Amino acid sequence: MKVTLEPTQSQETEVIIRGDVAGEEVLALLQFLGKKNSGKLLLYREEEQYIVDPSQIVYLEVRDSRVYVCTRQETFEAKQKLYELKELLAAYPFAQISKSVIVNIDRVKSIQAEFSGNYRIKLKDRKEVLTVSRKYFKEFKDKI
Repeated sequence: MKVTLEPTQSQETEVIIRGDVAGEEVLALLQFLGKKNSGKLLLYREEEQYIVDPSQIVYLEVRDSRVYVCTRQETFEAKQKLYELKELLAAYPFAQISKSVIVNIDRVKSIQAEFSGNYRIKLKDRKEVLTVSRKYFKEFKDKI
């Protein structure tokens, strides 16, 4: 990617993108630029792109080297890595609960301790049961 900065007398900032505007790099850049305004995520399912508000997300999970974002009724795919999404969602009530899962604290129904030292989470809007590993429990507890 080539970046050129040109000072101007205009008060308005202008961004011009030239090249493969449908490429992943450009889509990620557009999503990043859009974050400053809307706070919404650009997610994918099949060949379509969807704009999703973070408050609709129940949890995010890495499976088969892909990041899936689960809302109440639907599952989408994200182009970003899990750690990048964690940074984007830092202003919202999300906590990482394992190496591969981030959960929306507002969507947690109950927590139950396990004999192993891990915890099980039941969700309000989905049937899945998630595991909070011992390593991530402090972060989870601090977010509550």
